[in-house]
Amino acid sequence: MNYKINIIPLFTSIISFVFAALLLRQFIQRRKLHQLMWTIALLFYGISALMELLMNPDILDFNVSLFSVFYITATSLVGFLGAGQLYLVVKHKVSHIFLAFVLIFSLVLLVGTILKVEDFPDLLSLSLTGDLGEDIRVISKDYLSSVYIYVVILASVGGTVLLVGSLYSFVRDRTRYYALFFTFGAIFPFLRNIPFGYLGNELAAVILFFIGFILSILYMNKQNV
Repeated sequence: MNYKINIIPLFTSIISFVFAALLLRQFIQRRKLHQLMWTIALLFYGISALMELLMNPDILDFNVSLFSVFYITATSLVGFLGAGQLYLVVKHKVSHIFLAFVLIFSLVLLVGTILKVEDFPDLLSLSLTGDLGEDIRVISKDYLSSVYIYVVILASVGGTVLLVGSLYSFVRDRTRYYALFFTFGAIFPFLRNIPFGYLGNELAAVILFFIGFILSILYMNKQNV
């Protein structure tokens, strides 16, 4: 099967790491829990995208180490994004409960992945397409089928919380237009391969999140003038 190196994850990773660094700086300055949650989420975003890049067959190819790191970070980051949104819009007691849910499911996923390292599939036995993003999805379902339900729950709940929370921020205060970028960014994971493909949607989402973040800083600076 002929692959062409897919460099989309490279751009996703760079943007995510820069974003995480800016969020960490903001957290150090202001000590807000939502900033810490988003710092962790964007760090995981960058790591998972880097693993995707390295899994290009002409780089390091699919292997159990890269795939395990990718799977854990790519799933957990959605939960931390949702937790960050909750810390921003609701009381901390509710947010603490949701964070506990994210941590528990992430731990279950971590343990489940570790227990399955010996069961990494023979790639020749799978119906791979030659598309990096789609083949990652195929391997995910085959390799970690025993913990896939936890992935679905964590990603679905985390994504929904982020989507609803960011939309609520805008509805509550229409001047906070930057929240719409988080809303639109949160929609992309639910679209699967539409419109830009699995990897393209990841890149589009982090770009929208980053634009929303920059606009939120400009908004806050304007409010403080």
